[in-house]
Amino acid sequence: MKNSQKLVRLVHNPTAGQGRYTKKEIVSIITSKGYKCTYSSSKKKALKDIESETDFFIIAGGDGTIRKIILKLLDKRLKDKRPIALLPFGTANNIARTLQISDSTKENMESWPKNHLKRFDVGQVVGLREPAFFLESFGYGLFPRLMKELKKMDTSDVETAEDEFELALSSLLTIAENYEAFSCTIDIDGKIFEDNYLLIEVMNISSLGPKLTLSEKADPGDGFFDVVMVPESQRALLCEYLSDKCKGKDVMFPFKSIQTKSLDIAYSGKDAHIDDEVLKKYKASKIRIKILDSLLEFMTNKKL
Repeated sequence: MKNSQKLVRLVHNPTAGQGRYTKKEIVSIITSKGYKCTYSSSKKKALKDIESETDFFIIAGGDGTIRKIILKLLDKRLKDKRPIALLPFGTANNIARTLQISDSTKENMESWPKNHLKRFDVGQVVGLREPAFFLESFGYGLFPRLMKELKKMDTSDVETAEDEFELALSSLLTIAENYEAFSCTIDIDGKIFEDNYLLIEVMNISSLGPKLTLSEKADPGDGFFDVVMVPESQRALLCEYLSDKCKGKDVMFPFKSIQTKSLDIAYSGKDAHIDDEVLKKYKASKIRIKILDSLLEFMTNKKL
């Protein structure tokens, strides 16, 4: 089937990557590859009036845009399920990195006709005010605190993505050195973990925050979460790792993850996040997290 016979829906964040492409530019590039393209801005009603002939969706933006649009797609999945192609225009692009999707727009578009599809799980959190979903991770402790601190900072002097990563890493190290550990109980397949922790992350993908790979073998399509827990007793080891990352050293995260399809967590603190969103006024004392296996399909550069 020729590309000219394929209709695609582009959802574009026009401010991503400091306005890397205008609407006109990105549509022109896609149509030059032989596709028919309908356009939506992620800032507006991005998924209104989806044509039934649409072959696949293209999301052009960062991790926040991808999550926002996919959550809307999940509401429409019975009617409008389609493969999803990514054009990663964000800063960290952790979802695209996990899927080994290139930063090159040209390379990504050239891979689309090959139709390499990768199944992608979605995490569901039950026990909050209403059920919530995540693509990347759900967690407590250091990372949501980092998100809060970064929002308070004056970043007018930050000019590049690398400057942003350096600021995030140095801030995370400072927080890790001084963060007050929290009490938490985790039930993973009947095995109880109870301690004072600095961070707990339920990972669906391998990376989090400023390109930190917390679980190298995490596969978002294997039907399992990778649960990372760092107790207060291991603060020195965590800080050593973050210090090395700040110095530009290529070091591996020194804590092993545990795989599971579901888990129960009892936590009464305040620092919680779901993907790149801080959960404000977190009040759930007990939650259950379960995996929704292979709910999505992404188009990748090669067969994974």
